[in-house]
Amino acid sequence: MKGKALIFFVLPLLLLGVGCKQADEATAPIEAPLDALEQAQELSVEVQAQQRRQADTVTNLLPVALVLTEGAAEPTEGVERLAAADDTFGCLERIGYVRVSRETATDDVVLDALNTLFSLREPQVQGMLNPLWESTMAVDRIEGDGVKAKVYLTGELMAIGTCSYPRLKEQIEATVRQYRPEYEIILNGDEANWRCFGDMSGMCE
Repeated sequence: MKGKALIFFVLPLLLLGVGCKQADEATAPIEAPLDALEQAQELSVEVQAQQRRQADTVTNLLPVALVLTEGAAEPTEGVERLAAADDTFGCLERIGYVRVSRETATDDVVLDALNTLFSLREPQVQGMLNPLWESTMAVDRIEGDGVKAKVYLTGELMAIGTCSYPRLKEQIEATVRQYRPEYEIILNGDEANWRCFGDMSGMCE
């Protein structure tokens, strides 16, 4: 009798433990590895960039990056894409994309977008700032392996004030980045000329 009583006492406890374990497993959150999430995000960015390249290769208008300064009213029309309110750079400014008449039509949409950007000679376009309007920039060539673009630029960037440096760089980089998320920019034959532009520390090499 004692043996049977012990069995009746222990068995429910064992079943209760199994049930708790199954319940814990059922309610446990599903955790995805961080690197897998980052890879999926990078893939999504590249897919979007590829779609833009394909769509804009045959259009007469190309989106170029302009700057929305801090405190300025958001344009109500003419802007194709505008960075989120918390996606700022430099002096708390944002990038917005505006379609303008295509300057050149080659088989490289990145080249055409930059040529179009550099052809703009107005300080403002669709209510947004065009910091490059006084600069004398040109594309020497673009090289790449189909994934990463190496953009060779020549000319002089005209910066007026501390906020101008990040504006000029981000305007060009954002125009490239919409089509090629991976890129490198070489200014007047040297990558450091671009990387160190606007660096006031004197330590950039």
